[in-house]
Amino acid sequence: MRPALKRVLKVAAFPVFHLTVFTLFAVATFPFERLKERLVAEFNARQPAGSGTRIAIEDLSGYWLSGIEAKGVTLTTPRPAAEDGKPQDPTVVTLEHVYARVSILRMMFGTTAVSFGAKAFGGEISGKTSDARGDRTVNLELEGVDVSGLPLLAAAVGLPMQGSLTGTVDLILPEQKLSKAEGKIELSITELTIGDGKAKVQNTIALPRLSAGDFELSAEAEDGRLKIAKFGTQGQDIVVASDGSIRLREPFDQSVAELTLRFQFTDAYKNKNDITRGLFGAPGSTMPGLFDLDGKNRRAKRPDGFYAWRVTGPLAQLDAQPAPLGSTGAAESLRGSRGFIR
Repeated sequence: MRPALKRVLKVAAFPVFHLTVFTLFAVATFPFERLKERLVAEFNARQPAGSGTRIAIEDLSGYWLSGIEAKGVTLTTPRPAAEDGKPQDPTVVTLEHVYARVSILRMMFGTTAVSFGAKAFGGEISGKTSDARGDRTVNLELEGVDVSGLPLLAAAVGLPMQGSLTGTVDLILPEQKLSKAEGKIELSITELTIGDGKAKVQNTIALPRLSAGDFELSAEAEDGRLKIAKFGTQGQDIVVASDGSIRLREPFDQSVAELTLRFQFTDAYKNKNDITRGLFGAPGSTMPGLFDLDGKNRRAKRPDGFYAWRVTGPLAQLDAQPAPLGSTGAAESLRGSRGFIR
């Protein structure tokens, strides 16, 4: 080794050693307990009184040199009273392990870039976000997430569900606004099942558990409007198709939907047992089932056996109304819609 190089290494060794020791000492003595208390207090303070989500964290610690990880994160959201006035239990979501890490190198160049992830709902969620050039980019990957634990999805469907969610979300938010989002969403739920034989549809009929097969969602966002390219499934017991768009808003659950939803129970499901024959009518019979005795269901049913609905409003409180023939989207042949019903 050349003498000059040796001198440089000797000079550099001390500050490098000092910086390393200082960093390790700072991480080891960082007041994570106090940070946890502050994060919980500030998050809860920003929620609406009596109706907002409350957070609790079991443990908070460091993650590598520039990140934090939390274990036992619980989100509790109150639910409005049921139609009969009885109070409902709050929605509780538990995340086993959550982490976030800031890129120090990117910060040196004036960009905040954060990678994050979580073990939750029986699967894994990971992603990254950055604010380069004033715009926010969001990349999200989901693998094996159990849909039964997703409160927003369960509230939208109104029935218990099971299935494994996998897919990606790639969005650019100009001016860091979701209402101006550009990008794509590709999601799929494998082996989706709906209902458990106990939960009631519209508080009237207990829907027997049905197999919905593999559900697919493909959508593209442009200037804050998420246009649905593919939404539905052709399962063993039910066929579902939908089209329309969602106007994105902050927060996400206030995004406004404008969708047409169509579904049909298969003959195999209708003829599954005495309960399904009583609910939907035996295939080939002129005697209507109990499902069709409901006024809204009867108005939503079309001659080809599909039930068509117009779904509108904020995602947190969707409103579904029958879509009779001649309404928006009715001109499209249901059996050729988006490739689902063929």
